[in-house]
Amino acid sequence: MKPLILLIFTALWGFPFSPPIFFISALSSSPSSSNRRRGSSAKTRSSDESREFGPRSESRRHSRIRRTSGRTRVPAQEHFDPKYLTRQQNSNEDANPLDLYNTEFQNIPTFIKRISSPSANQVNSKTDVIVSDSRDGPNTKDNSAGEECKGPEICHSHVEYLSLDDLFPNLNFGKAFFTNGEFRRSLRVAMRKDVFFTTPAYAELSPKIAAMMLDDDSSLQGTWNCIPKNVTPEMMDGLPLRMSRLTKVLQDYLGTKAPTGDDFMITLGGLCGENPKGHWIDIIGVKDRILSHSWHQDTGVSYKGRNAENSRYTVMLGFPIEDEYSGCGVFSHTIKLEREHLAPDGHKENEPVLFEGTAKEEYITRPAFSLGKEIIRYRDTDVLHSAPDVAYRQSVMRYM
Repeated sequence: MKPLILLIFTALWGFPFSPPIFFISALSSSPSSSNRRRGSSAKTRSSDESREFGPRSESRRHSRIRRTSGRTRVPAQEHFDPKYLTRQQNSNEDANPLDLYNTEFQNIPTFIKRISSPSANQVNSKTDVIVSDSRDGPNTKDNSAGEECKGPEICHSHVEYLSLDDLFPNLNFGKAFFTNGEFRRSLRVAMRKDVFFTTPAYAELSPKIAAMMLDDDSSLQGTWNCIPKNVTPEMMDGLPLRMSRLTKVLQDYLGTKAPTGDDFMITLGGLCGENPKGHWIDIIGVKDRILSHSWHQDTGVSYKGRNAENSRYTVMLGFPIEDEYSGCGVFSHTIKLEREHLAPDGHKENEPVLFEGTAKEEYITRPAFSLGKEIIRYRDTDVLHSAPDVAYRQSVMRYM
């Protein structure tokens, strides 16, 4: 059954993003078998999650009573508090780029290095977190960055901020999005429903599975493209809107001059540049604990990547969890690269380029969401990125 589901997703989007875990589980497991496994695997699963997502001690550290040097007892957090943790973080937007090809750095065992055997690992497209299928793969780390992957020096901005007001002027779009949580929620729900009900692969799902996939806490993927194949712009007049629910929400909150839902999706998708993949996903991610960064590139390819004006970009629209929020935890984290890192020869474009190792804090950028900075854009060859170590958001929508 799993190969069939993966085949459907591959046929739909052109590359094999895995369907939601619960989607496969619902088709392959009965409630009774799930219950039988739960008792026997709970301990192992907890251990795996701690080992994979660490750091092991951070969560516990916040739940203990700490002592200062003066022996005064200071109460610490009694539970995981992402708002508190993100307030302590610095976006570090002026971080220096990292030289992956520095031979001195490459001799450091913990330095970030590309994994040469991606079959042992994959990026969970729902969380943007690396998960491992095998902990004991032989010689999986490439101890050299590889000259074949070495691109030109990067002289342009690594991560670009954009605002909704830039894209849709004279509507006070940015302020409404920044201050009105009900608007954000309605916008997100409408987008998810419009994508879901116009995606052929979802048409035959049972109502129970459909409800699970449309749940606010479940990631959902599809395409941002609203123009049918073999249809020219001149032929679009008179065709029904794909994003009808989104159109209504935009007009309800922004007025009759608001863009249609189709125009909204196409405008965001248009920021992806040349030869985009057309992929869209609403990423929820892990929001109940601190994660270790899992550095990777989605493809390691930027179309005509040696010319920044003719490139393919990744675009992210952030959905903060509270009104008037300015801070980290909404967007993915990045490491700026001194030189482009290109996918190695023979690497399948639909597979992520994975890295192991840790980076010093001085190299990690945590792009901050704020009014006028609702969107970020970057080229996949210019940065390594990871799910935030502390996520504080409703979700982030990624366009490719």
